[in-house]
Amino acid sequence: MANGTHIRIKDIAEKAGCSIGTVDRVIHKRGKVAEPVRERILQIIKELDYKPNVNARVLASKHTLILGILLPSYKKGEYWELPRLGISEAIERYNEQGYNIEARWFTYNSAEKFHTEGMKMISEEIDGIILNPATYKESVRLVRTFFQNNKPFILIDSDIHGTPSLSFIGKDPVQSGLTVAKLIHQMTRHITGRKKVWTINLASSPNQSYALLAREIGFMNYFADKELQEDYAFRTIDMDDKGTQKVVDEQMEDLLSSENPHAIYVTGSRVHKIAGSLKKFKPDPKPLLIGHDLIPRNIERVKDETIDFLIEEEARRQGYLAVESMIRSLTYKEAIQKKQMMNLMIYTRENLPLYPGKPGR
Repeated sequence: MANGTHIRIKDIAEKAGCSIGTVDRVIHKRGKVAEPVRERILQIIKELDYKPNVNARVLASKHTLILGILLPSYKKGEYWELPRLGISEAIERYNEQGYNIEARWFTYNSAEKFHTEGMKMISEEIDGIILNPATYKESVRLVRTFFQNNKPFILIDSDIHGTPSLSFIGKDPVQSGLTVAKLIHQMTRHITGRKKVWTINLASSPNQSYALLAREIGFMNYFADKELQEDYAFRTIDMDDKGTQKVVDEQMEDLLSSENPHAIYVTGSRVHKIAGSLKKFKPDPKPLLIGHDLIPRNIERVKDETIDFLIEEEARRQGYLAVESMIRSLTYKEAIQKKQMMNLMIYTRENLPLYPGKPGR
């Protein structure tokens, strides 16, 4: 290109197959970058005749960007720790590169608390908001207020279709359900007779219900589209997770006393609790067990093969990209892709990552 001032760091990152942060580190000679990646980026910079935008750099180094983060409350080792780690890692890396980014954290455990905490961000000097939406009604109410007060926001993990967000970063939960259904079909199709399949929605708070139900819808659609209903006997079980393994064991003991399913799909990250019950009661043969998310307790159950397949939607990377996208939008005035869809990865004991959940770059 003739004029390098029109080239964006994003263009270089896409051409090099790395993150914007990696390109930024090479340009400003900060932090560690693998030598082959550094050389590739420098070659692309030369080819594109890239010239840094000095004015934008001065703005980034002098203005403190305040981000409001609104996520569900969680205990250590649970799912929502992953996107929070990604957000924290992105903020730390950008601050190391000369930016001034501050996070103000808000959490909720009910739709009402979601709305209350979100409204607090209106009166504070917050430049942009990263959030996971609760129920549809409360999310629309809050988004309306964000829009009226010119507060840009990014949704992660769950989308509310049609909202004026800068971006949605996550995975279509219906597609996740379709993927699990195909796995179960392929793994059980050889079994003679009608195969028994359970879908378990195990949740502790109402904010989780959208993603779980959307996965179940995708799951059902696969078998309906393939006209396989006659080959399978389906059962959906909605469980309240009261926080102890004992409560789950009691429910599972009662369920297993009436039948032993061929496969169990747990639509959320608490699949380790169902795995714990299977280890305790030892149904024979053990049902195929599939669930979601690379949290520590799930990883342990994959290692001992109580969980057969674990579906991962790059939760930690979602948080990282949300911060990166907000910086690009607010500091560099870049147009942000409306939907940034994560990869869907399937893990077994044989291919568990050494460093689960770390954002790729």
